[in-house]
Amino acid sequence: MDEDRLTRYLKALPKTELHVHMEGSLRPELLLRLAERNKLRLPFSHPDQLLPLYKYRSFRDFSKILLLGVHCLRQLDDFFDVILDMGASMFSQNIRYAEITWTPQFYLDRGITLDEISGAFDDARCQVKSCWDVEMRWIPDLVRSYPGPARVVTEWAVGKVARSAGVVALGLGGPEAGYPVNRFVGHFRYARSQGLPANPHAGECMGPESVWEVIEQLRPVRIGHGVRSIEEPKLVTYLAQRSLPLEVCLTSNIKLGVYSSYAQHPVKRLVDAGCKVSLNSDDPVLFQTTLVEEYLHAVRDCGLDLAVVRKSILDSIESSYLFHAEKSAMRKAFQKEFDMLDKKMMMS
Repeated sequence: MDEDRLTRYLKALPKTELHVHMEGSLRPELLLRLAERNKLRLPFSHPDQLLPLYKYRSFRDFSKILLLGVHCLRQLDDFFDVILDMGASMFSQNIRYAEITWTPQFYLDRGITLDEISGAFDDARCQVKSCWDVEMRWIPDLVRSYPGPARVVTEWAVGKVARSAGVVALGLGGPEAGYPVNRFVGHFRYARSQGLPANPHAGECMGPESVWEVIEQLRPVRIGHGVRSIEEPKLVTYLAQRSLPLEVCLTSNIKLGVYSSYAQHPVKRLVDAGCKVSLNSDDPVLFQTTLVEEYLHAVRDCGLDLAVVRKSILDSIESSYLFHAEKSAMRKAFQKEFDMLDKKMMMS
């Protein structure tokens, strides 16, 4: 299949996305609009001027650009507009369901409450659903390097307002090296006791020891990244036998220097070993990618065939935090569309 035809096919596939950050999805055009609304000055005046900054020598460089977007989120309309913009992008890629990670502690000094922010998110997701039939849920995350606000965020996340607005899990992000998870064990234990599962990042910039750490201490239902598990066969076997899902983000791993190329990425080895993986864009604007492009890289550069890609989509439905009946209905609907697309491809 030629690349143009492959791209059209991958774009037409119905998809889910389980690992995408709100803060990494702010387009330069939107940032400029938010800055003007909030009377803020940015180090660029045209969207193209931001493009050279999307090249990172380290996680610290990446964090600086991410915080530039965080700085522009000041009022409830800003949060509403970001989610609406994400919804439009997802619709254009045929993403039907997304679990969006965001970092509440960034906004504790904005003069608005987390309940109010989640209300703005909820209003936006209702409009996204109405306009484009895209479903959204939320994964608020704690930050390894700044544990101080963790209690406040956790207590909010398990509350009725947050849960009714679509919060489905508690995440953990930030730099792995030098920031162990033991300071967060109590928060995740409390969240779990209130029915909120753990969904931490691990095994990205650190190796298998980081994945074992979150498994043993946080009891995750899903792991963000986890790709460096490949460095320890015992861990890969554990993940495969327990069907503990990994949220794989190819371009993110390349741009942050975890792997030097798509060809070196271990996603195919993880799949071949029986691990359950989903493909995701992580921070699509900051990494200059889309979910469709991640699928294209998976097939063209990483050696996954279309059957594996379709299976990863169905696995991602199973790995989501939807209710059982919702998962079942979505799997059936997606499989029907897969079959129709395959038939159409064979006839063309």
